[in-house]
Amino acid sequence: MTQIGDFNPFNPGPGESPPYLAGRENEKDQFKQRLARMSAGRSPGTEIIMYGPRGMGKTVLLNWLEIEAQRGGAEHNPIRTSWATPDELKKPIHMWNCLLPMNWKKLLKPIHWGTKFLIFSVGWKSNAAASPALVNTLIKECKKRPLVFLMDEAHTMDAGLCRVLLNVSQKVRKKAPFLLVLAGTPGLSHFLTTVNASFVERSDVIGIGRLDAQATADAIVKPLNEHGIEIDDTTLAQVVEDSQHYPYFIQLWGAALWDLAKQKDLQKLTAQEITEAETKVENRRLNFYEKRRKTLSDLGLLPAAVAIAALFQDAETTTMDTLIDVIADNLPVDSHTTQSVNEHLQTLIRHEFIWNPPDSILFEAGIPSLMKYVLDRQREHVQKVSPASRA
Repeated sequence: MTQIGDFNPFNPGPGESPPYLAGRENEKDQFKQRLARMSAGRSPGTEIIMYGPRGMGKTVLLNWLEIEAQRGGAEHNPIRTSWATPDELKKPIHMWNCLLPMNWKKLLKPIHWGTKFLIFSVGWKSNAAASPALVNTLIKECKKRPLVFLMDEAHTMDAGLCRVLLNVSQKVRKKAPFLLVLAGTPGLSHFLTTVNASFVERSDVIGIGRLDAQATADAIVKPLNEHGIEIDDTTLAQVVEDSQHYPYFIQLWGAALWDLAKQKDLQKLTAQEITEAETKVENRRLNFYEKRRKTLSDLGLLPAAVAIAALFQDAETTTMDTLIDVIADNLPVDSHTTQSVNEHLQTLIRHEFIWNPPDSILFEAGIPSLMKYVLDRQREHVQKVSPASRA
């Protein structure tokens, strides 16, 4: 009897770590090098900017980095980690609560003197947000114990607070082991250009995209094999291709295959036996597609998205100029301006319909099968409303 645990190791969902983190060796090596420098008491270098479409595993990598940092520091110099999202950082005071978990308020100079009492205003002035006293204290603390500060969903940060954080990072990392990691969607790149911190252009940028075929296979096979479940090569190739190497879909497939093996007590999965799993994956995927398509429609981006999807039928990549032309051709005449075209382009990027990896000037589909779905739905709509279909 197949020995399968009570819990499915695959857990498709936002930020959930897979049972086996496959195909991110280059990224992990880069992080390990930074941690080694910090553990030795040295500055890790520049900030790390990490972005890619949702479902690619950015949060998973942050989780991995947090664990690696906490166990990878030298015994005499353990590395501290702090994690935050923009929802938790509304004011500089919140940022400093993460950076200096101590009674740091006593370091601030009073903002206002009353007639008899010293009054400290929690709504401090902006010029106190990165006061020399706080920065110097953070430097001292990082020399005692290096700090990795992880910011997820960084593309939704307040621009002013992001500027403060980046400036603090620049000052501290020059003198102490401090590493700032910002992770977000493809819109993060454009967002950082709005914060007027020019040195960010010299930061290390990591693009998190789809896996290759081997990593996709490993992410499915290894967790199954660990629990006595095999999958034949032909079936595996079919699953790998259907997943499009997209980490979220990989986890959907893994979870469905696991459930199938558990329910039917199968020790080996073949093409004849995975129809049920395929149906389950497709239902989840169609729901995922429709939510994305509706968002594009609500934002008025659907005409441009359909035209771009048609463009990507015959090409895996395209240029920004081509995208601009396609968007311009699908805007109402009265709103056809350079600004509106650029806003549509940036919105499509923010919603990950398209993106360009950091090491390329070419754009690619965020999820190729989403483009196909958008295009197919548009064709269905056209057929329903055309005179021929009503005849």
